[in-house]
Amino acid sequence: MRSSKQSMLRKWTSIWAVLITAGGCLLSIGPAAADELEPGILLDLKQTSHFTDLNKKKIDVVSDDADEGERVILGTTRQKTPVKIVIQKAPPMDPADARVGSMVGINGKPKLGEDRQLSDAPEVEVDTLSASELKFDTSTMRPVSAWAVTPTTASLAWETPNEATKSDVYLNGKFLQYVSRGKFSTNNLRPLTDYTFTVVTPVDDRNGEESRKTFTLRTLSKDGQAITPMTYQAYGTAFQYKTFIPPARVDASMCNYADSRYTFGGDNRGFRSPPINAPYDSPDYRTMMWANVNWQNPDGQKLVLAKNVGKSVTYKDNEVVATSYASTSNMLFQNGQSAGSYAQVRFKHDASNPHCKLWDVNYGGSISYSVIVRFYRSGLVEVVGNRQQAPAHEGWARFNTTAGTEQWLNVFKLGNTGFHCLVGLCGTQTINYARSY
Repeated sequence: MRSSKQSMLRKWTSIWAVLITAGGCLLSIGPAAADELEPGILLDLKQTSHFTDLNKKKIDVVSDDADEGERVILGTTRQKTPVKIVIQKAPPMDPADARVGSMVGINGKPKLGEDRQLSDAPEVEVDTLSASELKFDTSTMRPVSAWAVTPTTASLAWETPNEATKSDVYLNGKFLQYVSRGKFSTNNLRPLTDYTFTVVTPVDDRNGEESRKTFTLRTLSKDGQAITPMTYQAYGTAFQYKTFIPPARVDASMCNYADSRYTFGGDNRGFRSPPINAPYDSPDYRTMMWANVNWQNPDGQKLVLAKNVGKSVTYKDNEVVATSYASTSNMLFQNGQSAGSYAQVRFKHDASNPHCKLWDVNYGGSISYSVIVRFYRSGLVEVVGNRQQAPAHEGWARFNTTAGTEQWLNVFKLGNTGFHCLVGLCGTQTINYARSY
């Protein structure tokens, strides 16, 4: 009887295997015989060579493109199973640049951007940067995430505040498990199949802030063919950041001597994907910033940038009493850099309501955020920074599809905590999201 129970236990363990190794966690998500399960790939953001699987068996490297921003390594296991490893790097972030903007300039004087009048609706402001203008010292780059696939396994590694930090891992929207040390691996997958993994990691335990990174990975074929990822961006990758006021009208008494008869015009909408003609669509926002990386045009317009603002309208007893446009002078593109299959730009945003001023000093606060947008040619967009928690903020990434079309996917949706947040009464909120196609 004891022998029978032990046999059953071994069989059950082989079917639902959860293996903990020194290098990471291997989770089997479906039934299989023990001899069919292959170990995942050991990933560590500090490693640069001598790759192994979770059983410490060496990976034989077949090719290594040594890309400065997104390194792709192809190899085989001891069992001649094909392996693909991708290591994604980024330059270090300057903490001073990461802070949200402020209406206070040099020597404490207010910044007085010129507000445009309604006589002519503003056109979308566009600028471009060439590959030569985006060059930087790539020796400063550090790994920020990595992933690996075989025909039946997928592995991930990502940055965490410390090794004790636990992350939640989801597969196709369903919770899988908690992991620590920023590492995860799963096996018993199907070859040439797409899997979407979402990793949620706390970044500030005091207020519950977290990062949310989504990776869509395709497993390899058993013969090693079709190893180019479905997500490879042949032409370009774009990201658009909009701020908007969801209601059609909001109270404006705080900017009009506490007179409740005054209201501001809102955008009368919820979160929604950009249209096909973005960023040149009709403004449905307070502000908009947009960046597009042209992967196929490195010597010309490698990075195309655009920004615009929506119309500001003040009503009194439902009658229009003022119309104008906020200044874009403090909506800045900074830290534009590109190397190989990587590009980045900072959106440094500080825009105020032109109808909330007294003697040219804005006392209603400003819509502020500061984020680094990272683009990887494999089909990943990462946005890292922070914001003042008003009004609603949304970020969308546009990817090339295998059919030759383009698709927008949401990166984040952040609601309006309250307009008092515009004057700094709510503190800042961390933005740390990644989305892949």
